[in-house]
Amino acid sequence: MRRSSLTARLITILIALILTPIALILLSIGGQTMNLTFFSYGFDGYMVPLVGSLLLQALGLALLILVVLTGIWSSAGLIVVGIFSIVPLIVAVFPVTLSWIIRIQPRDWGDGLAYGLPLIVLAALGAMGIVLALVRRDPRPKGPALGVIGIVAAPLLLTAGAWAIIWGIADGALYALQRFQFDLRPAAAATVLAGTLLVIAGIAVSRWSPFALILPALVLLVASILLIAAPDATFRMLFQLPRGLNTVVPTLLLYGGGAAAGLLYLAFTVVLLRVRAQSRLAGDGSAHSGGTSSAQAQYAAGQYPGAQYPGAQYPGAQNSESQYPPEQFPPTATQHPHPTSRGQQPAPGQQPPPAPHPPQPGS
Repeated sequence: MRRSSLTARLITILIALILTPIALILLSIGGQTMNLTFFSYGFDGYMVPLVGSLLLQALGLALLILVVLTGIWSSAGLIVVGIFSIVPLIVAVFPVTLSWIIRIQPRDWGDGLAYGLPLIVLAALGAMGIVLALVRRDPRPKGPALGVIGIVAAPLLLTAGAWAIIWGIADGALYALQRFQFDLRPAAAATVLAGTLLVIAGIAVSRWSPFALILPALVLLVASILLIAAPDATFRMLFQLPRGLNTVVPTLLLYGGGAAAGLLYLAFTVVLLRVRAQSRLAGDGSAHSGGTSSAQAQYAAGQYPGAQYPGAQYPGAQNSESQYPPEQFPPTATQHPHPTSRGQQPAPGQQPPPAPHPPQPGS
């Protein structure tokens, strides 16, 4: 398990809290101009006046990618900013709050909130942070079976979740704004809640397969590009959707919701692979260091087999004292083993020659 440091957590939280609102505002400002232009009467597909709006949205997308990349160091920033998805969720469930927000903030910001752009982005970021935190705790692969399930389940869950959120917003917040009836609509509220949970679940299964979000990302990016490159054909297809959805889907794409989700999914895939590799290396390194410390402790305690060597056994070493009595100095007359010749005793003060020592073992 590889945990992020406190400094990394604080820095990523600060970056996420600063960059994410700026990115959402840029997407909303550029999206409002795009929406008014594309839905205006007599639009001929001339895109030059929209270059500034596209640049604003591109900058907002780049900031969101930076927020996702902070997950390499810590998932705290993504989790914290994901908690703020409660605000757009409350707005989608209780339309009366949308009327309050529109009165106190610029319309450029409120339109993106009305179409669910912050809800989709913030919920996705929070789910990504949770997945990264779980992967850091257990980076081991989940097996090929779960990997296949993740690749199949992620597109289905994300499609169902996005469909439910869009339908709930069309039948809830937009219905309230169009008719100035801000009463709670239980069916729309329940649909938005269920759709948000499905989106979170669709991102969560990427823990089983890190490539599960690639297909949804490509579909969203292709749809966003086609809406700009071939607006006539794309709008004709989107207008075939059920009532309510045929308004919210193209508008949400023009606000950058599809491009934001697609790029976030791709960036998250890269971050997820990087975090999983880092966590595996950290786990292997801690295992090796733990094994080395254990080996050193065992060596110090003499617990290895053969660490205690018995003393060398020489021939006769066990009975050396009995075989070779200690020599006594100075020797007495009775103790001297070599008396002088012809039975004469040595003269006083004369020292006898030293007694020869028996050969020592190994000499």
